[in-house]
Amino acid sequence: MDDLREKIRLLSEALLLILIGVDAFALTVTVFLPVKPGTFSNIIALDLLTSLILAAAYLLRRNFTSRSLNILVVAVPFYFIGFSILGMAQYSPLLRLLNFIKVIGLSIALVQLAGSLGEFLRRSRLSYGLGFFMGSLFLFTVIFYLAESPVNPSVSTYEDSLWYVLQTLTTVGYGDIIPVTFPGRLAGILLMLSAIATTSLVTASATSTLMEKIGEEQERMMSERKEAFRLLEKRIDELEGRLERIEKLTRDLVDIMKKD
Repeated sequence: MDDLREKIRLLSEALLLILIGVDAFALTVTVFLPVKPGTFSNIIALDLLTSLILAAAYLLRRNFTSRSLNILVVAVPFYFIGFSILGMAQYSPLLRLLNFIKVIGLSIALVQLAGSLGEFLRRSRLSYGLGFFMGSLFLFTVIFYLAESPVNPSVSTYEDSLWYVLQTLTTVGYGDIIPVTFPGRLAGILLMLSAIATTSLVTASATSTLMEKIGEEQERMMSERKEAFRLLEKRIDELEGRLERIEKLTRDLVDIMKKD
């Protein structure tokens, strides 16, 4: 039962971190770049869901302290309130500023709510690979969009740029979008190199974690063997002591019998 609870807890932590990361990425995009109305509506719904879940996650923490006041930022769905309820413009400077502040708050929430899964990511250094992947994803989508959208009919929206960068970073490469400008092609080359670097980072981190686990297991086995040998030596010493006492008693008995 405890094993099942631990698995459920780790799964919930993983889903929460993924939700926070996706929401932070989506909000960052809307702060700096234009998106389709349909995409914007989906981001509003995603941010509303994330805000509600984060509010619950903070309030249910046993160690809720003043440091948890980050809830005042991450639990407020600014786009839902400003755009859907108050009727503010999609690209309102105030909404952008508030959501930029929220992105910072979400970054803090990633650390505060990471739990044991976050500790594992730090110890295994997988966080570096994930951070590099997310950083590359955002940076190159912006560069590719700015370089290609004015001249490339295949890249008319940010979503097209995101699609190209995702398929390049994941080494899929469908070939449905081809850069036509020098900055766009350069971004494509750097993306390929980033994909190789990300794969190398993740592989190295996984290998390092595996070797650490093997080392810990070997140390545990050696410790158990040493403890077993120590107990065995102690047992042998006790038996030797008993044998010596028996021999002494036997000699004493023989001496008594001789006197008689």
